[in-house]
Amino acid sequence: MNPIFILNRPQMGENIGATARVMWNFGLDRLRLISPRDGWPNQKAITVSSGGGQVLDRCSVHSTVEQSIEDLKFVFATTIRTRKYSKDIYKPDEGMRLAKDLIKKGKPVGILFGSERAGLESKEIAVANAIISIPVNSKFKSLNLSHAAGLLAYEWFKISKDKIITTESNKVNLDVATQSEVTSLINLLKTNLKKSGYFWPEDKSESLSRNIENLFHRLPLTSPDVRTFFGILKAIEKNKNNLKS
Repeated sequence: MNPIFILNRPQMGENIGATARVMWNFGLDRLRLISPRDGWPNQKAITVSSGGGQVLDRCSVHSTVEQSIEDLKFVFATTIRTRKYSKDIYKPDEGMRLAKDLIKKGKPVGILFGSERAGLESKEIAVANAIISIPVNSKFKSLNLSHAAGLLAYEWFKISKDKIITTESNKVNLDVATQSEVTSLINLLKTNLKKSGYFWPEDKSESLSRNIENLFHRLPLTSPDVRTFFGILKAIEKNKNNLKS
């Protein structure tokens, strides 16, 4: 298994094609697209991909970020805006080594890239487990989408035949929760909190909601953890209903 590259709302077919080409240069062939601006399939992407056309042949198209990552167990967001997010931040080589570690244990990993116009938005970064930030010239931070993908693909290629690295997570091989499981838990929690008046004042509700998403996606939750949380929330709701009656 290899990491899955996910392009969120890519604008130009040329960049999709160039990304596919550089992925195949370094042995990667798993690509997902989220709402490409000019639709799909795209002739410009096919033309630019050159020998990497097989990456496009098997790529999938999704309507939302959540849909594109629901079967994954770990997601990296790529961004240079890291200060306001309470997530672990990795350099490209560090991130790829962690990805290799997780994939070796059978845990699917995705790497989420933002659009050419503005990169990833806060709400899209919130659903990721960690961040990969590529160091660039502080006077010119704009990096082409396919170039960013190429840098990470190269880092993966360098270690693809190395022995697995040793991390704390090697001590226990747990059933890590999928993004879909965590998202369902967050939605139930927010529903209950909304009923309790937690999201107040109104102008703070979006940031409060985002904090909850960041908190739970940052935690190394397992599927049993998620089921436990579901049980707790349902028990609390049941107790409230009993008190009302």
